[in-house]
Amino acid sequence: MNYQISALTLVASLLAGTAAVAQTAAPSGPPPEAQNSAQPANTGVDEGDIIVTATRRESSLQKTPIAISAFSQATLDRQQVRDITDLARFVPSLQFSQQGDQSAVVLTLRGIGNDSAYTEVADPEVAIYIDGVYSPRSQGASVLAYDLERIEVLRGPQGTLFGRNATVGALSFVSAKPNFDGVSGYVEAIAGDYQRFGARGALNLPLSDTLALRIGFATERNDGYADFQPAPNAPGIDPAAFVTSGKKYYARDQSSARVSLLWKPSDRLTWNLSAEGFLDKGAPVIGLLQTPRPGTKRWSTLSDTAPDTDRYSVAVRSNIDYSITDGITATYIAGFSRIGGSTRTDADAGALPPTGGFDPADPTKLLFLGGFGENATIASRFDFMSHEFQLKSAGEQAFDWIAGVYYSHEKNYIRFDVDQRDGYRFGGTRAFVGSFIQANRQIDSLAGFGQLTWNVSDALRATGGLRYTHDKKEDIGGRNVTAFGCPATGPCNVNIFGQFPNATAAELVALLNAQGGAFSISNNDVKGSWNKLSWLARVDADLAQDTLGYASVSTGFKGGNIQDGGETTDPETITNYEVGIKTRLFDRRLTLNLAAYYSDFKDYQVNQVRNTRDSAGNVIASQIVTENAEGATAYGFEAEAVANFTDDDRLQLAATVQKTKLKTLITVDGRFDDAGNVANQRDLEGNELAHAPRFSATATYEHDFHLAGGGTITPRGTIHYETRSWLSFFNGDRTNRVVGGVPVNYGTDFDKQKSYSRSDFALRYTAPEDKWLLEAFVQNIEDGKIRTNASTFGPTRYAPVFLSNLQPPRTFGARARLNF
Repeated sequence: MNYQISALTLVASLLAGTAAVAQTAAPSGPPPEAQNSAQPANTGVDEGDIIVTATRRESSLQKTPIAISAFSQATLDRQQVRDITDLARFVPSLQFSQQGDQSAVVLTLRGIGNDSAYTEVADPEVAIYIDGVYSPRSQGASVLAYDLERIEVLRGPQGTLFGRNATVGALSFVSAKPNFDGVSGYVEAIAGDYQRFGARGALNLPLSDTLALRIGFATERNDGYADFQPAPNAPGIDPAAFVTSGKKYYARDQSSARVSLLWKPSDRLTWNLSAEGFLDKGAPVIGLLQTPRPGTKRWSTLSDTAPDTDRYSVAVRSNIDYSITDGITATYIAGFSRIGGSTRTDADAGALPPTGGFDPADPTKLLFLGGFGENATIASRFDFMSHEFQLKSAGEQAFDWIAGVYYSHEKNYIRFDVDQRDGYRFGGTRAFVGSFIQANRQIDSLAGFGQLTWNVSDALRATGGLRYTHDKKEDIGGRNVTAFGCPATGPCNVNIFGQFPNATAAELVALLNAQGGAFSISNNDVKGSWNKLSWLARVDADLAQDTLGYASVSTGFKGGNIQDGGETTDPETITNYEVGIKTRLFDRRLTLNLAAYYSDFKDYQVNQVRNTRDSAGNVIASQIVTENAEGATAYGFEAEAVANFTDDDRLQLAATVQKTKLKTLITVDGRFDDAGNVANQRDLEGNELAHAPRFSATATYEHDFHLAGGGTITPRGTIHYETRSWLSFFNGDRTNRVVGGVPVNYGTDFDKQKSYSRSDFALRYTAPEDKWLLEAFVQNIEDGKIRTNASTFGPTRYAPVFLSNLQPPRTFGARARLNF
């Protein structure tokens, strides 16, 4: 407990120090450009405050009784936030991991998430919304942060108003909207090491008194961080099998553009319409050796598969607001998105290089000891559409209310191929090959919701909300085409990988077996439906001037899953208890937001052992399936503070103290080659959840130096610190693992991100009247090796080799921006 006490002491001392300095500060507020993530919002009373829509209506951030962080685009730019992975450092309790096969980002909030929720099979626990439209997959433009009005991060279940899969929270992206204030815009360029170059910009153009246009764009590219190692120099090994040049892993090459229209024919009707496109030609992330081989760098890989990403997304979003009367507003939100493309990645990550040499039992036979694996999304297309209709009160009334209905539909297609061999590409014996063709997976979600706030008095409010959700999922015609090892007779080199990309599963089997293959086919036809009532009860009160307190109990719901092989998994649920306080002190120079929570997470959808017992209770059969584990508990304390010591000095702080604990979960660690050996099952009860450090904090300080000519020089420093965290809920290995009859313990270090600090620094010059700026920056000054996951590779004859995806290394760059 000593480290917990130390962490709490650190938070308290930082906040106390902030208050002490603010108490002697001058009474005037900061300049408008100093507004940031924790600054209060404007309800028409306080000029310069940030507006949020966490309650599906505009309200002041400081008067919204929810744990929420809000970031303007200016703040995102200053903190070098390009996407949601960069955002995680600045939001209490938010963590992320990256997945290579699907180029996906997986989010964890308050310790709860699921690293496998990145395909059409599973949904995330943290929902992403863009202009009020749910984004079911994180592979598209939803990860980019450009030309935004703000990003809102809502912590805790949002099961009443947001609903769809906002089990532990939601990220809401609000794009910058057109306006009638005249022609304006900006262009920005950024350059840095690793051949980084990016450009961003926007143009606002009023077309008439009732119609306005806005165009925004962003491009980001950099070379990959992971160098290619030279091909092995071993007898019988063909160097041509290895990649030594070309696009590298961890490369980035993304571009996006958004066109927005605002039509306001009267004071009662407003229509915002946008269309967005995104293209990703970069490269996947890849597991790197946790312990590099002698003579190699950590940021390098012995790769026998060239990386490739060719993904796209398109989206159309519409939001119509109509004031039926002065007290009632109708809102219709609709959206369509399509995400598709392909990815190819090195599944073995060069963990086991082939050694060549001859078989001692047969000196004429070469051995290609090592391991080969390649994964590829040959093609994919995820279509999503949604409709939401709301009626809500407007203006000051005794009761504020909102009611609505929601419907969404997904239709997804993917073909995913796997090639695994004992050896290497040109000489290995085939171990497993498969093509997983899910031709028509559909998801329907229908909901009705309502929320009522009773304004008991000017200082006291009580809120209740309900949402009934009906989810349905089905796989129509999904098929797996697979082969294990080599056939007893016939060739072993019949290749499934990427072959006949437009063939159905039945056609693919026929074509391959005509060449002498030994492929079989299995079906995944399945459907399931689930219903759930989510609810919210909350009371909030103005405890003093500029001080809001609240207490709430809320629930969240994530629909069930369909699985390969025709099985289903029941939904996940959560109940969250929370109290919070939001206040501004010392003549409004200190903004302080605090929240404490306890979450009871139930029916965790996860791989585990299913035991079949006889009438006497004896286990007679076991298998690994995705089922509902008992769940977990999570509780913690979150703090956000902004102090404007003077007009020129600003400090921002975000901190979390948390603890998570699994309930009963009997499973086998699938990262090892004994994943199907139920003799190695163990109960993980009491383990911590992944990506949940006990303490984490980010502090940013900046100071303005005013020059005689009217310009400003601003140095800005950020430091992020975390205590150690686990990279999976296994929390390392234990002594009860048995391999070949021998007890084995792989320890815990491979599954742990040790405590670390990461520092960033920037120096910015802003011209008079904010017409242009120049900025130089360095990220991850320590060049820390920050891991986001832990994986293994190794055929059965080897001990596993441990791998991890990493956050970017130290990078340098400069940014220039022109406003007009």
